[in-house]
Amino acid sequence: MRRLKNVLYGRVAVALIMVVVSLSLFSPNVRADESVKLSSPPLPARALAGLSVTDIARLEAGKIVVLKQDSGEGKNKKSLIKASLLFDQPIEKVWSMLKQTNRQKEYLPHLREATIITGNNDGNVTQFMLKIMFFNVRYRVDHFFDNKTYRLTWHLDPGYKNDLKELYGYYQLYKVDDTHTLARYGSKVDVGLLVPEFIENILTRKDLPTALGNVKKWIDSGGTFRKNK
Repeated sequence: MRRLKNVLYGRVAVALIMVVVSLSLFSPNVRADESVKLSSPPLPARALAGLSVTDIARLEAGKIVVLKQDSGEGKNKKSLIKASLLFDQPIEKVWSMLKQTNRQKEYLPHLREATIITGNNDGNVTQFMLKIMFFNVRYRVDHFFDNKTYRLTWHLDPGYKNDLKELYGYYQLYKVDDTHTLARYGSKVDVGLLVPEFIENILTRKDLPTALGNVKKWIDSGGTFRKNK
């Protein structure tokens, strides 16, 4: 009788172990190793240019890497701010979403209006309005889409009376694999003399990490993410 009980207890213990193992394998909180390695398969050298081993590791971990935030050369000598981020979406998906410039108001801090004035598959003109404290900043931007190389560039529309003195930038996308896309980003902003300089600081040094973080959240979510009001 005791032997029978031991056999039964043993079988129950084995069954419980199998249940625990099965749950651990299929639980949504436990995932297989899905880490991304930007060196495998190898990307073009320009895709990782200027990035240190630490920078690459941070990108692979889902972090935003800002390479340069301030030139330190005074108000009239602005540097191009450069950054990198890794999207958890295929390159075609990332590309199609970045081209929807009127949806930037869904995720960019302080942006209240974004309206496409004219546009086609190769680019558009979008009118924006930022609201920072009591200041409204209005400007129009020419966007250019290089659909073959996945390069998006922009600059102020010279035919519009912009509240900004200078604005230009780019996104360059690189396919990492079927579900990940590397983006290299650059932007330069000069508010000129009519807009307080602290607004420029907000748009660059202060808000940049949050803004790019929101871009990543918005794209990774397939467009369902919304910024905090």
